[in-house]
Amino acid sequence: MFPVLQVAFDVTELVRVVDIASKIALATKCERVWMEAGTPLLKSWGKLAVRALKELVGCYVVADTKTMDVPSIEAKIVFDAGADAFTVLGVADEDTLKEAVDIKRQYGKQLFIDLIGCSDPYKRALEVAKYEPDALLFHIGISAQRVRGISGSELLMEAIRAKRETGIRVGIAGGLKPGGIKPLIDQGVDIVIVGSAITSAPNPVDVAISILRELSEA
Repeated sequence: MFPVLQVAFDVTELVRVVDIASKIALATKCERVWMEAGTPLLKSWGKLAVRALKELVGCYVVADTKTMDVPSIEAKIVFDAGADAFTVLGVADEDTLKEAVDIKRQYGKQLFIDLIGCSDPYKRALEVAKYEPDALLFHIGISAQRVRGISGSELLMEAIRAKRETGIRVGIAGGLKPGGIKPLIDQGVDIVIVGSAITSAPNPVDVAISILRELSEA
């Protein structure tokens, strides 16, 4: 199944999200494609966004909750709505991470630990590996991209080192675009998370397919 493209819908218009996601799903049959209910979408529409993606689109759905506290509550909301995975921030405390593991096991779903905001993502990845998350996400946020002019691809070597040492799948997010995906996959990245390069494109389906082509060529 891996590597996969995770389409991040970090926008607030639910109708537009469902339209784009449905077209991508129809063109790809959800093969090696995941749909992400991004944080702005979740804050705008809550569990309705998750349910719409799952029931109307049918692909694997990641709820990017970026949970910092009470994962037993936040995970329950999105899991009951149909999410297959949720995210907890790597900067969360140990009790939060333990609780996140418990709730994902209870539901038989998946937990991704997002390392956005960690001062040393590689070091923190090794520290949280004991919780056996289903993926470690190396992520440069949109604000940092705008100010510093960098992208998630700059975390590539840290991600691959963490994967080699922990055996946990890794994803990269932050400003990824077609043409830059294959080198990530060649190095061993499992999940490429692409947002605006797809959602802001004149033809999102074409962009998604071009990225999937890079995945298959790697």
